[in-house]
Amino acid sequence: MMRTRKQKGEVYRKHQMWYLRYFDFRVEDGQVIRKRLCKPLCAVAGFTKTQARKEAERFLETINKPMLTPETALTLVDFIESVYLPRLKRDVRPSTYHGYIVLWAALKPFCADYLTRDMRTRHVQCILDEMARTDRFAKRTMQHIKFFLAGTFGHAIRNDYYTGGNPVTEAKIPAKVRGVGETHAYSLEEVFMMMDATPEPARTLIAVAAMTALRRGELRGLRWEDYRNGEIHVSRSIWYGHETDPKTEESKNPVPVIPKLAAILADHRKRQGNPISGWIFPNGARKAVDPNNMLQRVILPSLAVCGVCAKLEAAHDSKSDHEYKRNDILPVWRGWHGFRRGVATNLNRLGVPDKIIQRVLRHSDVAVTQAAYIKPEDKDSKAAMEKFESALTATQLPPKLKVQSIKGVM
Repeated sequence: MMRTRKQKGEVYRKHQMWYLRYFDFRVEDGQVIRKRLCKPLCAVAGFTKTQARKEAERFLETINKPMLTPETALTLVDFIESVYLPRLKRDVRPSTYHGYIVLWAALKPFCADYLTRDMRTRHVQCILDEMARTDRFAKRTMQHIKFFLAGTFGHAIRNDYYTGGNPVTEAKIPAKVRGVGETHAYSLEEVFMMMDATPEPARTLIAVAAMTALRRGELRGLRWEDYRNGEIHVSRSIWYGHETDPKTEESKNPVPVIPKLAAILADHRKRQGNPISGWIFPNGARKAVDPNNMLQRVILPSLAVCGVCAKLEAAHDSKSDHEYKRNDILPVWRGWHGFRRGVATNLNRLGVPDKIIQRVLRHSDVAVTQAAYIKPEDKDSKAAMEKFESALTATQLPPKLKVQSIKGVM
């Protein structure tokens, strides 16, 4: 192990702080080098130099009697980019890895020059507090970032880049962080208007999304072989060209096809020449079409036609006899996941138990279904309170109990 004799360091004062100057190893450009470093110890106010020296001695114990090798002296940024993310890329689905990359892009500017093995809960808390102060991140994003950091240090502990308990565990999401942005669940009216406004095969793609609650990658991965015995058997997911297994074991459960969708799929199959195999939604190259490609080329233009002439905005120029004005009767596109939320919400309004809705959406935990997919509307809340009021009106307290209650209040 690359270690020199026990060092005492140099304690000195600068302005209103006591500092420690010492030597330690760092990994830079893949090489282990010994560097002269500086660390703030404590404020001058309330601390003598002798007391500052004791603080320095406590810190230097980890330097003079290290539990980790010099090769592990990576900054948090270097550890995540050179050790943790490569492991994630190998172990998780491409879509999941992409999500981690997005989180890391948001987190990285706040990581400064923290050394991985020196991190403590107060440092993690400082990162979360600084992120919250920018008011750029919603609560759910902050929760995902904390989860990402916890995974980072879990990997560091397992691979001897860090000793001790996970420093992220006791860190808290700041209370003043802004709330989670509201997500949307398509209503049945919105679904039918979308279907009426779009041509085939986009119309069938929307119908399948809205009546099966399949994810975007699962829609792209559908083959005719997967549709049998009145069910769609989810066998694969395709995300930006990467074909993988479905997200979870529960995601492989078959999805019932209702008669209305069965009729739509029968017409769609007939237009293709009644194939018994192949992609249900092929592109011009006979490969699986990307739903986002169809969204940009067909669906969004169909939902953005002019309310006067039913033509696209691009068709309006100086020679037009009117200005373009979007037909606001048509629904606004709110993402593919809105169809999954729509299925959950509409089933909930029909009185279907949450556990059954969980099975339809193929979630591993009903809490996910309840928290993020079932979207009660204001009219649902109003109707619920009206029922509550009726129940209260119909409930009569015994006379003696009424008197006791009044006396108790007085």
